[in-house]
Amino acid sequence: MKNTNSQKRLSRGYAKHSKKNKTQITASIILEIIEIGAVLITLSTVTLTLTLLLTPVAMFCIFYKYRIFELIN
Repeated sequence: MKNTNSQKRLSRGYAKHSKKNKTQITASIILEIIEIGAVLITLSTVTLTLTLLLTPVAMFCIFYKYRIFELIN
């Protein structure tokens, strides 16, 4: 199989410098966990915001559908 640009092997000199020690690997894992946590917090915040914004709209639609405004008067 022919190597494409994205599959070229690294030269030996570069491969030696790209090795990570245990501390760098641990730091990379911790940063990935923090990044995933930030994404989850952002998603939950957006979901909560949409819920709070759309609840009054949904209530108005339900009230209008069942003519609750007319019953109140």
